[in-house]
Amino acid sequence: MSAMHYTIACIITFFLYISVSEVQSGYDYDYDLVENEPKNCTTSESIIGGTVEYSNGGVVGSRLIYHCSDGFEPYPISQKVCSSDGEWEPRVSRVKCEETSDYGDYEEPQKNCSLEVSIKGGSVAYSNEGLEGSVLTYHCKAGHYPFPATQRVCDRDGQWSAMRLPNGKRTLSAVCKEILCPAQLQLDNGQFWPRKQWLKFGEKQTFSCHEGFDLTGSAERNCTQWGGWTGATPVCDDQSEDCKNPGAPPGALRSGGRFRIGDRVLYLCQFGLDLLGPSERQCLDSREWSGAEPRCYAQYSFDQPAIVAQAFGGSLTAVMDVSQPNFKKKGHYLGRTVRVEEGRLNVFILLDTSGSISKENFQTAKTAIIELVRKLDSYEVHMKFEIISYASEPKEIVSITSIESQDVHYILRKLEEFSDESHGGKKGTNLYKALERVYDQLAFLRQTKRNQFNETQNVIIIATDGYSNMGPNPKNMLAKIRNLFGYKPSSVDHTQEELLDVYVFAVRGEVNKKDLTSIASSKKDELHFFVLKDYKHLGSVFNRMISDSAVTKCGLAQEQEDQDEQEKSETTNTRPWHVNLIWGAKICRGTLVTKSMVLTAAHCLIKVNTDESVSNASAADITVQHGNGEVKAMELILHPLFNVKGLKDKNVNEFYDYDIALVRMRENITLSLKARPICLPCTKSSNRALRMDPDSTCDEHKRSLLHLEETPAHFIRQGTQRTDTHIHSGAKRGECLKKARSTFPANSSASLSEVITERFMCTGGTETIRHEMTCKGDSGGALFLRKRMRYFQVAVISWGTKKTCDSRTAVRDNRPLDARDFHISVFSVMPWLQQHLYRELEFRP
Repeated sequence: MSAMHYTIACIITFFLYISVSEVQSGYDYDYDLVENEPKNCTTSESIIGGTVEYSNGGVVGSRLIYHCSDGFEPYPISQKVCSSDGEWEPRVSRVKCEETSDYGDYEEPQKNCSLEVSIKGGSVAYSNEGLEGSVLTYHCKAGHYPFPATQRVCDRDGQWSAMRLPNGKRTLSAVCKEILCPAQLQLDNGQFWPRKQWLKFGEKQTFSCHEGFDLTGSAERNCTQWGGWTGATPVCDDQSEDCKNPGAPPGALRSGGRFRIGDRVLYLCQFGLDLLGPSERQCLDSREWSGAEPRCYAQYSFDQPAIVAQAFGGSLTAVMDVSQPNFKKKGHYLGRTVRVEEGRLNVFILLDTSGSISKENFQTAKTAIIELVRKLDSYEVHMKFEIISYASEPKEIVSITSIESQDVHYILRKLEEFSDESHGGKKGTNLYKALERVYDQLAFLRQTKRNQFNETQNVIIIATDGYSNMGPNPKNMLAKIRNLFGYKPSSVDHTQEELLDVYVFAVRGEVNKKDLTSIASSKKDELHFFVLKDYKHLGSVFNRMISDSAVTKCGLAQEQEDQDEQEKSETTNTRPWHVNLIWGAKICRGTLVTKSMVLTAAHCLIKVNTDESVSNASAADITVQHGNGEVKAMELILHPLFNVKGLKDKNVNEFYDYDIALVRMRENITLSLKARPICLPCTKSSNRALRMDPDSTCDEHKRSLLHLEETPAHFIRQGTQRTDTHIHSGAKRGECLKKARSTFPANSSASLSEVITERFMCTGGTETIRHEMTCKGDSGGALFLRKRMRYFQVAVISWGTKKTCDSRTAVRDNRPLDARDFHISVFSVMPWLQQHLYRELEFRP
């Protein structure tokens, strides 16, 4: 060790000692001050009525095996594994030998757990009324967390699972403690304030740099109720070395002050925190740091779903984009070299179904996986799925070697049918076995399709509430998987593993973060390990999972508003294509079809004067309000055959055939989560989104989208609400049109087909069913469908037979059964659309 490195190490050790001393005097914090080195487990475990065997003493990874006499068996578990924190896992407080018997239908009386448990400063909720398997959940107010456990499970003896303090001692009392954020401890060439070890929820830390150094990251960060910080890690740098100063995350100290190619830096979290990510990073030849920026997390620290969705979506989109057959970008994309030409992706999803997961949480987790599969299916990549439920043994829900593994409807059906009872009483957690199944399938694919194997991306997604307590170390099996691709099993940086990504979602605070993070991939500028509060947040992540690098794809949207109390104030993005058109006091709607063009109704851009003359709007008078802000119009393009007075000679006051127009904006909008185009049929982008043959025609698009007599569809009501309706086609369309006859003036000589031409689609109820109707002011908006989790506009809202509401009044529940809405079909005006959009969209014949 050089003298300089030795000095740095000494300074860090001294600084860490002083910092920890300060925090202990400032806050009542329950973490023991011990080194984060692996600790041996005790060899004094016992079983009532039996004996205990240790496979390798009490060293980390060794097994404890319980033995009973003939006719008896260990209950409730038969073995434990020594974890790196010196605890036998799972932490079952009492093990005993029970008689093995078969008494037919005889069952011991059910012993319920008490429903009188309390937590100081909070409340307690119970599932299943305290029966065996019930889950007790502690709840605290915002800015606080349950200590020392969040949940407990009712066992067969009518006892809630034991709680242990960080020092290993058992406790019967729970308390709500204040959430503290680990503060910034190190800022090279800068200063920060306040200089504390921990800060409370709502407190902030500010940062500045010395003269000659520039600040990147945040100048101010706030402690959140999640135990983390807003903004990004502050760094002061003068760009004088090969690599940028890597900084140090909150709660950590970094050694190493030289940042030239080949230099390494080391990270150490303050006592009581888990280091998530690499403890060592190297300055690479590319003048970038290896691996992702590490994080220091407390027991109660969780990732915010919105941030996880952005990070996971961004990383996964990088995989998807280089897997697309039409993606020809050269060089690197998020550190990935473009090699895949055929657009193939294998997705392995491993779902923890062990005994620690309640029925309610299992169902929530399964729903989250269903949401993930649907979301992945929206990407323009050919995917095959392998879905495994694992407990003591893995159970295959969908096999990647089956022809149905790329049929999303089959996959969703199999997931819906799968029950957590499929594992019977074998409820351990054997992640090694689950990964072994992944290895077997990959080995088979490698043997049978070697050429494709070397050009296919592979993603492994693991969702778990704990760490493996059975079988060998899962990292050993991951090493075998990496070896299949020719990757070094011992590598701590996986950036060059272009065909393999391993993501781990650790759910709940009791998970062993340190062990689980070692399973996830470590790639520069990407995150692969996430800590979530519960399985509802897992579903929220998959729902939100649209990254900024994916927003150029048409028709992507968040599926539903988040119901989490802490997130209701956040803006949702369920209608990013929807815009408002403002012309003085007149408001209409429209739809983004490209970054410069809005599709709307022609009548939104005209006014009928009192003398029956018609005035057209000027582009300068039109403002387009979209998700990112607003912009002025530059050009208004009404369909040349639109003439609102076209049937005046037949006593029809207003005629809406060809009621369609385009608005060219003065500036292109910036595509984002809040503003991006819907898919327009008969275009190349829609063809990819529909996964249709490259030579598919416009007629085939129409048949794919509108193949039913009553097609489920949606529109945006009153500018905010995504609302359901049905499009009536074929024989159903004729029945729908009849109700419009009542709107004609008594002296009108026009026929029904003259007023409602073949260009109109009809929506509305039937003789017995009330469908949702548009409001006055919804004109110009999209009538759209969802297919493969992508949204396609099939018509423009034009007019309705009944005024059931307007942009301000409440929607009537007793809307008339004979109310009908009419919309101009985009298929009927496709040549006109192509004439004006061909520069930005490539149309199908």
